[in-house]
Amino acid sequence: MTADVDLDGLTYLLPELSTREAFAELEAARRAAEQTPPKFTIIPEPEFPHMWPHPKGGIARFPCALGCGWAHEHDSFADDPEPISLPLSAGAEEIGRIFGERAERRAARVRASVEDAIRSHFADEHPGQEPPERRIA
Repeated sequence: MTADVDLDGLTYLLPELSTREAFAELEAARRAAEQTPPKFTIIPEPEFPHMWPHPKGGIARFPCALGCGWAHEHDSFADDPEPISLPLSAGAEEIGRIFGERAERRAARVRASVEDAIRSHFADEHPGQEPPERRIA
């Protein structure tokens, strides 16, 4: 059985929406998104100057938002050397939970590391100026 056959079976079980109902769902989602408070970060958009298989292929660069030439480099391949350990009895849901929690911990560590580097740079090179924020959601 292919994934497409499985998907066809699942979509067959879903109720068919009229155009009016589909539009109402889209409008409700749009209104909910508008009411969500925006999120901001001091982390600039990363640059990826080298692609795999280049030796520096996992490097993400976070340039200074003021354009002074400084950039914090983060090695994405080297930041999580801890081995992944899964119980043999783990089902798909538990494996998903384990990977999700690990990804959240890793993201928090990377975010904190990059923010610390940016704040340190601004304190050293741009004293008295706060790093600019950008909207992310």
